[in-house]
Amino acid sequence: MSVQSIVTEGGEELVILSRRTYDALLARAGDEDAEDRMTARLAADHLAARDAGTVAFAPNWLTAAVLAGEPPLVAARRHAGLGLADLAAKVGLAEDVLAAMEQGRHASTPTEIEAIAQACDVDAALLLDQDFAPVPNEVAAPILKPRRRSSRSR
Repeated sequence: MSVQSIVTEGGEELVILSRRTYDALLARAGDEDAEDRMTARLAADHLAARDAGTVAFAPNWLTAAVLAGEPPLVAARRHAGLGLADLAAKVGLAEDVLAAMEQGRHASTPTEIEAIAQACDVDAALLLDQDFAPVPNEVAAPILKPRRRSSRSR
């Protein structure tokens, strides 16, 4: 993710994000319209990759977890059969820090993600790209369809 910042004459720092990154942040914050845009973008990217002959699929366990709203780090840990304390000990992180990373409340470094991926025996690319990076060599999951909107009021 490439983020730029500008400091105004008044000293306020403005952050410039790509539309994709902005939508991803809104979606994580619960904005259903942004979530729909991200789902549509992921589906379009998948179809373009399929048409180009370069498509690779996410493993079924990850697809199911993400569609159920589970963060990829949590899905990887559970797929590995590890509890939060177990994984934290394996990678040398405090349990509360790992929990915050899993929920997107604490920024993680690529080195930390690599250690988590290794401890969970998954490809780190699945966890580095929060836009749901696909991986080859597993039975393919179906094309993702947008989730239905909840009945909660806006």
